[in-house]
Amino acid sequence: MTGKLLGGCTAAFLLAAGCRMFPASGQPELVVEYAAEPVTVDGVASEAVWQRAAACPMLVPRDCGYGPECRQPGTVRFARDEKYLYVLAELADDDVVQEDDRNNRHLYETGDVIELFLWPARKGHYWEIYAAPNGRHSMLFFPSTGRKIFLTAMQHDTRLRVGAAVDGTLNDWSDRDRGYTVEIAIPLEELTRYGDRFDESGDWRIMAARYNYSVNLPEIEYSATSLLPKTSFHLREEYSKLIFRKKPEKEQ
Repeated sequence: MTGKLLGGCTAAFLLAAGCRMFPASGQPELVVEYAAEPVTVDGVASEAVWQRAAACPMLVPRDCGYGPECRQPGTVRFARDEKYLYVLAELADDDVVQEDDRNNRHLYETGDVIELFLWPARKGHYWEIYAAPNGRHSMLFFPSTGRKIFLTAMQHDTRLRVGAAVDGTLNDWSDRDRGYTVEIAIPLEELTRYGDRFDESGDWRIMAARYNYSVNLPEIEYSATSLLPKTSFHLREEYSKLIFRKKPEKEQ
């Protein structure tokens, strides 16, 4: 974790801290900062870009009957350079679990996971990416919501990278953990494979989502960076518009 923010913060505090979640009109927005320095994907948020990037809170869908604040809160930040989109998730969790130690699996079925959905707006295709607290990861590609066939969506040959750090003991429900941090590096060559530009000239929608399993929760806690009307992470019209910070002029 980069600090003690997650221990007792509220969604309202995080919104005030700089995440552009709910503009006066139109789709909510998320800002991706430009990383002038290299990002080491190790689950340790030591790079300066993470201090600049807005911390966007995870929110509970409206149909869960409580919220929008999570029982175990978390934030997500976004950055990019010329080759990768970077994601940093810092998640409070008193029971960190992921029972599958393999990549290219449906990791939400086997424990805690952060998911990322990326959609070039007005196109059919989109991506779903998983990252787990043990560093396991998956990338799925769907040609459209009408052709969402999970068995064939898994992308086995990608340069997706994930680094994770657990503050506690993985897969031990008998103790009390504090949480985990995940960093993700998504190759832009994957996101531009079908002719979509991934910069300020493009039009992208994005959402991070979370499955939180805990022996101390009454049920699985679902959350996302969009305030969803119901618990369905494929509601693409609810995704946030991605706002790109430009590369500093002295580096262009």
